Amino acid sequence: MSGRAVVVTRIAAGIALLALFATGPASAAPTPRRVERFWTPARMAAARPLELELGREGRAAVHLGPRPRAASASYSVVASPEVPPFAWNGRLYLRQAGKEAFCSATAIDSASRRLVLTAGHCVNSGPRNGKPGVWSTDLEFVPGFNLGVAPYGTFVLSGRPRALPGWTKEGNPAFDLGAFLTEPNAAGAALADAVGGGATIVTDRGRRQRFETFGYPGGTERMRTCVSGFAGEDPITAPLPGPSPIGIRCDWLPGASGGGWLIDGGQTIDGLTSYITEGTKNPLTYGPYFSAATVGRLVAGL
Repeated sequence: MSGRAVVVTRIAAGIALLALFATGPASAAPTPRRVERFWTPARMAAARPLELELGREGRAAVHLGPRPRAASASYSVVASPEVPPFAWNGRLYLRQAGKEAFCSATAIDSASRRLVLTAGHCVNSGPRNGKPGVWSTDLEFVPGFNLGVAPYGTFVLSGRPRALPGWTKEGNPAFDLGAFLTEPNAAGAALADAVGGGATIVTDRGRRQRFETFGYPGGTERMRTCVSGFAGEDPITAPLPGPSPIGIRCDWLPGASGGGWLIDGGQTIDGLTSYITEGTKNPLTYGPYFSAATVGRLVAGL
């Protein structure tokens, strides 16, 4: 094969891969140090949780939630969030449409040692008025975050975030998945090396798992956990394309969006918090089903 043919083949392969997911804007991104300086303790404290609400026909809309709401009885406080594997989970600060907000996220054990997994609506707002979603900026992940302390330092966005077109263009909760790579912390350590590993993504498992879920609901600055088995699929979003979201019996409040659902003793991640049903006696939290065609496609090459 000629050199030109090899180049053309590689370009075609790259275009095919990019078609599988959407990435953030190619404009110049803030420098890591500028992002770190932006997230002062005062801004962190003032940030509001992101909420995802289902609209007509199961389409989703994202907005800022209210400031502090008390955690419900379905949570337990993680006593030692700085200890692995708890420390693989953390709080994610971001700006969306110019507003300071926060979600939850998980450090992933990947070849790059720099990967973070969260909800799609934490990196992209989803479509608005018929237009693709707005990308979040100034992303900063704080693993093991506890009462304002960052035991492993902070890890800011490197390059551009990723989300699936099913989320960015369609607002379909089945594809509410986001991922991004991070810069090393101030000590020069890559994320997974700093926290002692990271959760391994698994796909296409059975839905009936025992999920140990994590997040930072409401205004809490302490990591919380809730354990639940499979509680059914969401009948509202079931008719939409893609695998039906999974339900758990955890009343996660805003701010827990993107928090990991770990299985196998906390070593692997097989779901994350996306949205909650409202107006019911026993509200359920739902998250996208992890398949090779969804989360596997999203993190390919990362």
